Amino acid sequence: MRRIIIIGAALAALVGAAAAYAATHYNNYTGSKLVITKGATGKALGMVETLKARAPAGDRPAPLKDVKVKIYGVKLDVGSLPVCTDAKIRQKKTNPNGGCPAGSVIGNGPTHALLGPSASPSSSPSAGVVACNPYLHIFNGGKRTQVFYYYTRSATDCHGLTTGATEPFDGHISYSGGNVIIDIPQPPDVSTAVAGLPHYYSSLISATYTFPKTNHGKVYMAATGCKAGKRPWSITITNQNYDGSSDTQTVKGSSAC
Repeated sequence: MRRIIIIGAALAALVGAAAAYAATHYNNYTGSKLVITKGATGKALGMVETLKARAPAGDRPAPLKDVKVKIYGVKLDVGSLPVCTDAKIRQKKTNPNGGCPAGSVIGNGPTHALLGPSASPSSSPSAGVVACNPYLHIFNGGKRTQVFYYYTRSATDCHGLTTGATEPFDGHISYSGGNVIIDIPQPPDVSTAVAGLPHYYSSLISATYTFPKTNHGKVYMAATGCKAGKRPWSITITNQNYDGSSDTQTVKGSSAC
């Protein structure tokens, strides 16, 4: 809590300069990708999702507003895994598992980010920028939902912010044209008002999330078809630029079936 108060005091001195920054800030996401295991129709699939953002030299990337993942020829929650909800996690917010049922975690991995004031895109510690390296649990929220919850393993992972400093949030699952679409709006307290601090931005640098083929013997993602021996995918990312505008970019690729 003392760290949060200190951060808040530093922000008060910097936020007044926000209007001075007017240039559009563009992120580069070309290093982002999905690596999906091979699998015939009906077989379990695993996946590794990598997100990478680059900014101009000396700057940090603009914070995320939305991440949308689209994958051809898969269906989710086919094994009826246990379900976790935001409400369940809020009952035990300091627990990295949020008190969720065993087997409800479908993905997990580390995130590397920088936290700093919205007044400037500078990546320098002298501008109030600090490192934040939490982990992310992704839970099965049912047929149409995934639940995301950041946690830390120690007080030094994210400059004093610990598990429970941010709220759980949802990704929304839909299907169209043989694709599954997972749309993940980023709430302010993990993006533009970190831990509830106004004008305090989180800049994603990199993240790697692993989704195993099976969880406690049950399948979350299964193959339903391919296109010419390939499983096309895309990651569409929208960021909140420092001048108040937004920018959307899409990275595309495919994995072998």
